[in-house]
Amino acid sequence: MIILPEQVTKAIEVLENSGYDAYIVGDCVRELLLGNNPQDYDIVTNAGINDILFVFRDYRISDEGMKRGEVFVTVVGMIIQVSPYRREVVGNRVMYAEDLETDLFRRGFTMNAIAYSPRSGLIDPFGGRASLRPDPEAVAQEEREEREEREERGETEELPAEPQSPASGELLRRRAGVSRLPARVIAIGEMQSRTTKENGKSVTETWYDMSRCFTSDPSRILEAIRYCAEGEYVIEDRTREAIRANVSCFEYAEKDKLFTELSRIVMGKYAARVLEQYADILKFLLPEIEPCIDFEQHGVYHDFTVWTHIAKSVGYAVPELPVRFAMLFHDLGKPDCCSIDPSGQGHFKGHGERSRLLAERIMRRLEFPAALSGEISWLVYYHDKDIPEERSELKRLLDALGAEDLRKLIQCEIADSRAKKIDPDTPDVQRLRAAAAALREILDSGECYNIRQLAITSRELMERRLVSSEQEAEQLLNALFDMVLDKPSFNNKLMLLDMAEKSKQRLEEIKAERERLAREKRTAQAMKHRRSEPVFTRKKK
Repeated sequence: MIILPEQVTKAIEVLENSGYDAYIVGDCVRELLLGNNPQDYDIVTNAGINDILFVFRDYRISDEGMKRGEVFVTVVGMIIQVSPYRREVVGNRVMYAEDLETDLFRRGFTMNAIAYSPRSGLIDPFGGRASLRPDPEAVAQEEREEREEREERGETEELPAEPQSPASGELLRRRAGVSRLPARVIAIGEMQSRTTKENGKSVTETWYDMSRCFTSDPSRILEAIRYCAEGEYVIEDRTREAIRANVSCFEYAEKDKLFTELSRIVMGKYAARVLEQYADILKFLLPEIEPCIDFEQHGVYHDFTVWTHIAKSVGYAVPELPVRFAMLFHDLGKPDCCSIDPSGQGHFKGHGERSRLLAERIMRRLEFPAALSGEISWLVYYHDKDIPEERSELKRLLDALGAEDLRKLIQCEIADSRAKKIDPDTPDVQRLRAAAAALREILDSGECYNIRQLAITSRELMERRLVSSEQEAEQLLNALFDMVLDKPSFNNKLMLLDMAEKSKQRLEEIKAERERLAREKRTAQAMKHRRSEPVFTRKKK
């Protein structure tokens, strides 16, 4: 049973009381059927744009999406999208439709082509609800495998040979302990036919064609993969074949849609698995990844091929877009930089710079936002920079890079290190995690890592006549800063002033000593060059 929020029910009632049909459609219906709680609700109706505006005249309305045939209505604090039936939406160009089924057909995948209203119930002309259930044949196969495993273990519990229905399949899986099979991403197609003559006879050939789903909106290729990255989905075999047959459509896809879908793929919970599983499709959007697929690294530090390592590193990375994209791009330059030494070990000198160039080419092509591109490019270039273990050196690096950049860089290196070996908990990973923990402690405790954080300033040094010039003040502050980096507790005004006074005395002693030595040196040089007095001898008579 589907239970709608009060605001959505109210919006549907407003339309129906005005004589129009109204249904929720798309993602929200799918999520409700899966038992989830959708955040956004879309309503379609046979009312036109002007009719919708009139019906909701007493509500707050936004015309932000009007060019796309979308009206945003605020009902008791919830923003709901209300649209007329539409046949096609390309950019800001809209073709409207006369009936609900046409609107559902344009939604590309069967699981999105389901409508619901409290009055009419579910409207599912393309079998989308069935795609959200496990495939009965796959259920039967999984149960057969489970039965064979039970027999091998000597267990005698009998299971029926075939499930009689999806519901009974669920019951059998619960009894057998079989994992829930994923839902299927199935493209909506249409029957096509053609007539040919063979041996003088007309032969009509018919087939189910899914190509229109992807030719009308090429970003759906990535959308299908995105469902698998974000949730428990698999792409149905015929749909995958249709995708591969239409990968050339990437050339005329809207760049902003491609960027959005690719972003959601790399941010997905199952991103690592999906990047490996669908690399044969993604390489047509990102040809730079193709050399990495099945490329062996020939090294003791890596157990995987370059692409498998990249995919795993994306999955291990923290769910932040710059970090995830940096991991997607960080080793793309390895095949171009590979060299094998006489012992058979692979080396990739300069691959950070090469990967950065390839990443920037991809980001220009897909029109990444400039700020995001710059951040990703920097992380890719420095992804293998040494992170110091000493706390004082870590604070110097923190001062040089800034807190946020250093944090992201360490996270990139942790993901990179974890993806190198089958056992991800290596000494390198432990060292990097310790550095990340130390960085958090430094920031949380307010430890001094920048000379401007010292408890005294050059002005105070000059006011107390501890120095006589800005240059001397800078030298003294640098000396004090070096001490505070090693001993954070020294960053106390009284303590620093005391050390400054002692430093001044010591500097004065050193200066006096240097002046004395200089005088002695000058005296010695003067004595050395002084003319000797003549020696007079009296001649003997």
